[in-house]
Amino acid sequence: MNKIHQLTKCILVLICVALFAASCKKSDPVTPKPVEPAKPTVAEVTTSVNTALAGKDTLSQFATMFKAAGLTQAEVDAGVTVFAPSNKAYMLKTTSIKKVTASTDVYLPDSSVVKDYIVPGKVDITKTTSGTIFTALSGKKLVLTKVGDKWLLNGVFLNITVLSTGDNAVVFSLAGLLNTSTLPHITGVADVKTFPGWLLTIYGANLGLTADKNVVKVDGIVATVHSASPDSLIISVPQGVQAGLLTIDTKGRTITAPQNLTVQKANVTTIAGTGGGPVQGVALDAADNVYWTDNYYSGNTSAARLAKYSAGQISYYRPTFPNPNGDGRNIPVLNSKTTLWAIAANSQAQIYFASQASPDTSGYRGIFRINAATPTSAEWWTGFGVSATATTKDNLWVHTSAITFDKQDNLYIYNGGNVQRITPAGAVSIVIDAIAFKSAEPSVQTVSSYGIALSGSTTYVSDATNGRVWVKDNSGLKVLAGNNTHVAKDGVGTAAQFGAPFGIVLDKKGNLYVCDNDYGTSKFIIRMINPRGVVTTIAGGAGAGADIDGIGAAAGFNGVNAIAVDSKGVLYVGTDAGTIRKITFQ
Repeated sequence: MNKIHQLTKCILVLICVALFAASCKKSDPVTPKPVEPAKPTVAEVTTSVNTALAGKDTLSQFATMFKAAGLTQAEVDAGVTVFAPSNKAYMLKTTSIKKVTASTDVYLPDSSVVKDYIVPGKVDITKTTSGTIFTALSGKKLVLTKVGDKWLLNGVFLNITVLSTGDNAVVFSLAGLLNTSTLPHITGVADVKTFPGWLLTIYGANLGLTADKNVVKVDGIVATVHSASPDSLIISVPQGVQAGLLTIDTKGRTITAPQNLTVQKANVTTIAGTGGGPVQGVALDAADNVYWTDNYYSGNTSAARLAKYSAGQISYYRPTFPNPNGDGRNIPVLNSKTTLWAIAANSQAQIYFASQASPDTSGYRGIFRINAATPTSAEWWTGFGVSATATTKDNLWVHTSAITFDKQDNLYIYNGGNVQRITPAGAVSIVIDAIAFKSAEPSVQTVSSYGIALSGSTTYVSDATNGRVWVKDNSGLKVLAGNNTHVAKDGVGTAAQFGAPFGIVLDKKGNLYVCDNDYGTSKFIIRMINPRGVVTTIAGGAGAGADIDGIGAAAGFNGVNAIAVDSKGVLYVGTDAGTIRKITFQ
């Protein structure tokens, strides 16, 4: 019994000790629960936005509409960004499209809602990259782009100055309404890479119906508008553009393209030739190999030859052909009495070249043919006949400085004052006769052509004597550009001027490039005529007749005689200095 009493006593003592120790221990600190800041209510956010817009007369109409937008608490909890359109956009909330006034000709939307211009979240413009796409509360996609130092929202100028930030709302203003299907806007261009003088098609919606209802500017320079419809405009890119900022003033608004144009430059380099006789003809085959006629001189002795540039390598050829006297020997086509002129390649990898020689010399005149695979063996293809108007190539007399092929391998030549077509079978017909030039332009007495270019049924002919470029299409023959002043000057059609246009070539865009020799000022330049007749100088003029590599007007040429274009749009120019110059747009 005493043992049980003793055990009970010990347990009670231990309990007391434990309780005393617990009472002596410091209490652990209690971390208070964080108090979440109160989320702004819809009313508070609405008031904040209205305050930001207060006093701004151009945005007051939107402020009124914003009050009635019916935002929910869930929509404002995470913050919102408001892009406030101008009053012009909200003056009329109707069920049909109407004009604000007859003078401003501004069209308004019939179904736009405030939630088209509210984006969930608070946008920090300093941390936003161009091309960011937002989704508005209404589901509308909004694209934020930067063009130069300007921000655009769906192509509409956005005032970068924040009207207000805080209280779960950021407020910007727009210079106009977001692009909707009922307002004029630019959606894009046919090709963002362009060049001064090239045509450019601009796509959009609700643009001015006629050319005079649209003022198009590139870098602030007014462009010529050639045609207009509600969904597209065609312009000539003006001279002097650099950055490529494209805007249109139409229907009382200034709209901006979502992306700047890439304005290319004409870069002139030398790829072949170290001086010598003039290059009178340049051509390219289907593989973009470059061929030319090189009237090279060794000392005072003519040593004319054909040349080929392929994969960075230059090859020279002096082909032979069967002696016309029938003695069975092969003799050189080219000798000291022969001058090489035009050259052309057909689709069958055959190269045709024209030679000239005085009748009292031992040189051979006419058109010869070689196969690219066997360039040292030639055929005297035509020109050994007696009549310049013969109907077959075997009877044709030829003295030409301009030849080219169409897509059907018909050969076009300028011969005896006429433009003639020779079929692969050898039939000869006249495309433009000498009298037609005089009939089309009574002041013309004699035409001298060093270049022919073809596009379908349309034929272009250069005319060095009269400082003109001619065109013959289904409507007849006329002067495309130039006016016999013989001083190079840019312009449109016959208001433009040429020195002496020689070689010509068409690119895939329909631009006609012209070798122009302004002998009076010693400016040898490359001109371009776009499909609307606008003439632009693209390269050359420096150095007073010296070959100088460079960009645009900083480049120089020692005479320009012949020109060809490859499949990528690169130009090749043959000069009096015996060089081949390359022009790339980049």
